[in-house]
Amino acid sequence: MAFAFHGIITFYGEREYEPDGSFVTTEWFTLAYLPIFPITSKRMCAYPKGDLSTYDASGYFVHEILPLNLNQVVAVYGWFAAIFAPIIVWGTFQDALTKMVGDEDLAAGLCLLFSATAFVSPYFFRRWAKQRKMKEWQRQSLGMHGRPL
Repeated sequence: MAFAFHGIITFYGEREYEPDGSFVTTEWFTLAYLPIFPITSKRMCAYPKGDLSTYDASGYFVHEILPLNLNQVVAVYGWFAAIFAPIIVWGTFQDALTKMVGDEDLAAGLCLLFSATAFVSPYFFRRWAKQRKMKEWQRQSLGMHGRPL
C-alpha cells in the first residue's frame, strides 16, 4: 500500500493595501495547510480592475504577479511558529511548566491562550494596517503628505 502526500496551492497573508481594495498576498505550496515554501506574490482584489485582471480559483481577481514579498513570507512562517510553539513547549516541558506555575491546568491553559492569541492576531493587525493606510490616503487627498491629521 503506497501513501502519497498531495500538496495544495493556497494563499496566506495580506499586506500593502491600496485604496481600490487590492492587497498583496503570497501563494504557497502547503501540506496539511502548513506552508512549505512560497511560490509567488500577487496583487489581488475581490473585483476586476481593468482588462488585464484575471479571475483566480481562489475567488479573487489577480491584478499583478510580483516577486516574493519577503516580509510577508517571514510573517507567515512566524505566525505558524507562534501558533504551534506553545503547544510544542507544553508537550516538551509539561512537568517543568507545571512546577513553575504550580498547577497543571493553569500551565496548559496558558499555553493554549498563547496559541489562541497568535491565531487571532492577524485579524487585529490587518485592521490596524488598513486604518493606518486610510489615514495616509486621507492626508494625501488633502495634500498633506508628511503631516499627521
